[in-house]
Amino acid sequence: MARDEKQFTLIYSSNTRVGTHVLSYLQGIEDKILAIDIAKTKVSDTQWVELADKMNCKVADLIDKRVAKVDNTAAYGTNDWLKVLQNNDEVLSWPIAVNGDRTAQIENAPDVMEFFGVESAGLKKTPHTDDPTIKPTTNGENFK
Repeated sequence: MARDEKQFTLIYSSNTRVGTHVLSYLQGIEDKILAIDIAKTKVSDTQWVELADKMNCKVADLIDKRVAKVDNTAAYGTNDWLKVLQNNDEVLSWPIAVNGDRTAQIENAPDVMEFFGVESAGLKKTPHTDDPTIKPTTNGENFK
């Protein structure tokens, strides 16, 4: 997986509420975003393992066991969880954000703005036909 400081990557499932909300927060920023919807584009097993390693967790930790409806989770190994994840995109517990060497699961949609360093305090409400203002509109204040 590319690890570029100028590239924002979001791995999410469009079949989850949190995934679609996180993506909607990112659609208003001008920076380059690579949004990977695992409902449409598969992430390789190697990439899933790499993502888990970067977050100091196991592949099993990326999966919402309640959604997966797995009875005996103790009997599952990494390969089993990879199969569950590859065949059931909605089991991804939280979208994953990647920027350079930083990788994190985003539990609350607004947190993705902080992860990617986007300041939202200066956002103005504008009519749907205007592009949103995404630059700070106050001087000397930092609302990150």
